[in-house]
Amino acid sequence: MALSLILRNTAKLQALPKASKCVMFTNNVRPFSQILTPLNKSPISASKSKINTVVIRSMSGDHSKLWPIEKAVSIALLGLVPATFLTPNIVLDNLLAVAVVAHFHWGLEACVIDYVRPIIFGPVIPKIVLGLLYVISAATLGGLLYYNHNCIGIGKTGRRFWEIKC
Repeated sequence: MALSLILRNTAKLQALPKASKCVMFTNNVRPFSQILTPLNKSPISASKSKINTVVIRSMSGDHSKLWPIEKAVSIALLGLVPATFLTPNIVLDNLLAVAVVAHFHWGLEACVIDYVRPIIFGPVIPKIVLGLLYVISAATLGGLLYYNHNCIGIGKTGRRFWEIKC
């Protein structure tokens, strides 16, 4: 979680000029009254028909550095999950706990950023939801590490589920 914050905010940490962090584009918008009338019978003169708007979007950071790490963790999980259940030990249990929580956190963080946008929910709710995601991810990681160190661990728990007969 802290790694994703550091990797996504490297541009801010390097103090790049603000102009490189913004994307500007213009959008030609037709007035509502012109949309309802046919194009050849526009009640508004041509000089007033185009309204130029400028939207400035601030980039949250450089995501190109985090993407390869996310993919590497996903590929590492393909070998780590079977290895944890075939040879359960504390090292593999802890690696699996960290990798699974990081993998789920990055996926859910992308969903929160994509779907809980400030343009729809306002400036406060997206920050609250993202903060809750960080709290839940940290609590999940803490719970899994506690389970690995004070109980039998993830690998042995998986083995016990396989031993259950109906």
